Amino acid sequence: MQPIQMPPLEGSGRVDDDARLQFRLYQAWQRQGGMRRRRHIVLSPIDVVLIVCLTLCLFAIALGLDRMYPMARPSLHHALHQDLPRRPFPDCEAAHTAGVFSIPRGSPAYAPEQDGNGNGLACEPG
Repeated sequence: MQPIQMPPLEGSGRVDDDARLQFRLYQAWQRQGGMRRRRHIVLSPIDVVLIVCLTLCLFAIALGLDRMYPMARPSLHHALHQDLPRRPFPDCEAAHTAGVFSIPRGSPAYAPEQDGNGNGLACEPG
């Protein structure tokens, strides 16, 4: 295909004609596919299997790390036993004022005399 020769820009009306011609050439270039079209990603079955395997491997690694380092995240055990005071409260009213309810039997803050019903939880609400 030979390039289109544009006439030199001369005269006052010539600029408008050349701009119009340039715009029409640009529109024709767009219609012929000069601009890149969107390409769709097509995955083969092998690609899908590899993505699933990679996802499962990452899940297994995360699960293994979670079991190897359980104290990296807060847990219920941590909340029940380590956030409570190291000695029993003088009475349940002091515990409730501090925002502590239902102290479990294994906790350092547990006092058997504060467990009224003997179910293993001292200073229960209510």
